[in-house]
Amino acid sequence: MTKQNSKIELLTFFYSRVLWVANCLSFRKTGKLKELNILNFSFSIFYFLFFGFKNYLICAVVMYFILFITVPFAAAEVLFQNVPFAQGTLSYHTFRIPALIQAPDGTILAFAEGRKNSGSDTGNIDLVLRRSFDGGNTWQSLQIIWDDGGNTCGNPTPVVDESNGRIWLFMTHNLGQDTLGEINDGTSDGVRTIWSCYSDDNGATWSTPVNRFNEVQPADTRWDATGPGNGIQIKQGAHIGRLVIPAICRNIQSDNHGATWTQSGYLGVGGGEGAVVEIGSGTLMRNDRATSPYKGYYSRLVSYSYNQGSTWSAWQIRQDLADPICQGSIISCDPTASQRILLFSNAADTTRIKMTVKMSFDDGYTWPRSKLIFAKHSAYSSLALFADGSVGLFYENGDDMPYRRMTFAKFSLDWLKDRSIFFWDFEEYQNGQIIPTGSNAVEDLRGYGFNGTATASLNVVSGGCGESAVHFDGSGKALKITDSASKDILDFDANEDFVISVIFRTTSHSSGGSSGAGALIAKDVGSNSQSWWLRVQDGKLRFLEDNGTTSSSVVSGYNVNDGLWHEALAVHKGSAGVIELYVDGVLSAQYGAVSGSFANSNDVTIGCFNSGSSAFSGDIDKVAVYRALPQNILTISKGDLNCDSIVDFSDLNILINNWLHSD
Repeated sequence: MTKQNSKIELLTFFYSRVLWVANCLSFRKTGKLKELNILNFSFSIFYFLFFGFKNYLICAVVMYFILFITVPFAAAEVLFQNVPFAQGTLSYHTFRIPALIQAPDGTILAFAEGRKNSGSDTGNIDLVLRRSFDGGNTWQSLQIIWDDGGNTCGNPTPVVDESNGRIWLFMTHNLGQDTLGEINDGTSDGVRTIWSCYSDDNGATWSTPVNRFNEVQPADTRWDATGPGNGIQIKQGAHIGRLVIPAICRNIQSDNHGATWTQSGYLGVGGGEGAVVEIGSGTLMRNDRATSPYKGYYSRLVSYSYNQGSTWSAWQIRQDLADPICQGSIISCDPTASQRILLFSNAADTTRIKMTVKMSFDDGYTWPRSKLIFAKHSAYSSLALFADGSVGLFYENGDDMPYRRMTFAKFSLDWLKDRSIFFWDFEEYQNGQIIPTGSNAVEDLRGYGFNGTATASLNVVSGGCGESAVHFDGSGKALKITDSASKDILDFDANEDFVISVIFRTTSHSSGGSSGAGALIAKDVGSNSQSWWLRVQDGKLRFLEDNGTTSSSVVSGYNVNDGLWHEALAVHKGSAGVIELYVDGVLSAQYGAVSGSFANSNDVTIGCFNSGSSAFSGDIDKVAVYRALPQNILTISKGDLNCDSIVDFSDLNILINNWLHSD
C-alpha cells in the first residue's frame, strides 16, 4: 500500500468516527445537522465499501448513542423565559416571594404568595402554586395551598425527601392586621408562626397545614421567617437524609423524614432571610440577606457549619456578592461531586435591579462566572436544578418596578458559561434564499433568544466561515433587536467588559468620512449622545463609544475594504479602562475608554444606524455580542474554523476536509 493510500485509510478510519461525533455535536449546538452534506455522506459510503460492515456498524452505534441518548439531556442553548404569575391576574393584585422545586415525577412546582388586595407584605395573602408537566413550557391552573381568610400565609420554602418522594412545604403565618413593626415591638394582636404541610402526589394535593411553633420557635418569638426559597436534604456526613429548612438565625431540621422537627444551632446576629447549601464533606453554608449591623455593606453574609448545623462560624461579609438588602438563592448542582458547581442568584447591585446568576467551582470561595438574566428592576429569586441537567430560575421583576411579574427562566450550565448576549450565523438560510421582512427573521443560537427583525427583505449569499451570509446593498436595509425586546441587556456601562464581533467583507466605504461610512452594528442616537457603534469608514474599521459628553474611538491600522473576509472584535475592557480593536485576531488599535454609561433606548441595528444613515454595502457572515474579554473568545486564527466561537469536532471536520483536498 502506498503512503498516500495509507494516509487515506487512516484518515477515513478516523474520519468516519469523528464525523458522526461532529455532526451530533453540531446538532446539539444548533438543532440542525447542517454539517451532514454530500461530502460527508460520500465518506461514510466509502468507509462502508472499503473497510467493512463491522466497523461501519460500530460507527453507527456510536452515532445513535450520541444523537439519541445524549441529546435529550442537552439543554436549550438560548435562554427560555415565560411568566406564570403577573400582577393583576388570576384574581390577585400582586404575586411575590418565589420558590421553585422539581417533584420526583419531573413536575415543576412554582410557589408564590398571592396578595389579594395590594402589594403590601400584610393583609389577605394566600400561599399559591402553579405546576408544569412539560419542563416549564406551560403552566396548569392556579392552586391555592393555604387561604386563611384575611390573614397572611406566605414565605414558601419547599424540600423533597428523596427517600419517599414526599414534598415538604414550610410557610409562615400572621394575622392580616399585624405589620412587621407591630409584631416586633409587641403591639400586634399576634406573632409570626411557622407552619408546614406536605404532598405525596407531586404537588397535586396538600395536607392541612400544621403549626410548628412549639417545635421550632422559642416561646418569646415574635417575628420569624422561613427561607424563602428552598430547603435541602443532606447527602454526606453523619446526618445523611436530614431535611433542612433555612429560617432566621438558624435552620429547621428533621432526621426522621418529618415526623418531628428541631432547630439547628443558632447563627450570629446580623443575618436575615437565608439560603442553605451543602458543600464538601457535608459542610453546610448559609448565604443570608444582611440585617443590622451589616446593612451598610450592601453585601451578602456567609457562615459555615462543619458539623451539619450544631455550630456556625462568624459571619463573613462577602463584598464580591453585591446585594441591595434582599433575598437571594443558592444551590449545589451535585454536593457529592469532587468538582462541585454552586449557583447563586440575586439582584446584584445596591438597588433592586440586575437579576444575575453566578457560578462557583470552589464551594463559593470565588464566583468567576456570572450572567445577567434581567437588567431592569428585580428582587427575590429561587433556583432549582432539574433532572435533565437544566437550571430553573423563578424571579420577581418588572420594567418599572420589581413586582410586576414573576418570571420562570430555564437554561443550561453551558449557557451560563457562554458569554454570548446574542449570536447570529444565518445558517438557517442557504445561498440564494431571501430573509423575509418582519420579526424573528434571524435566529439567535446561543444568547438570550434575541431573534432579529428585518426591516426589509435581504439576500443570502455564500459565507466566509459558514455556508451563509447576508448581503447589504447600501440602501439602509437592516436587521434589528428592538430595545423593548433586549430590556437593557445590550446597554453597557463603562465599568463592564463587552465584546462586539462581526465577520464581514466589503469593497465600499473607501472615503467620505462619516457620510461615506457603513455601519456593521450600532446602538446609536447621534453625536453627543450615549451610544456605541462599529463601522467601516475611509476604508478602515472604527469603533466608537459615547457617554453623552465625551466619546472615545479606535481605528484599525490598515484598510479592510479589500473584498476579503475579516473578523472584527471591538473590545471594551471596563476594569482596564481601555477600548481595543482586533482585526483577524490581531490587536490593531487601543485607546482610553470614557467613563459613564453608553445606554440608550434605541434598537441595536445591523447594516446601518438607527436613522438609516451609514448604510453598509457588503456581506456579513456572523455577528455577536459578548460579555467577555478577548481571551475568552476564540477567533479564526486560534482554530475556530467555522467561526462559532467554540473549537470542537466541527472545526476538526473542516480541518480534515482541507487536508484531504490539499496536495
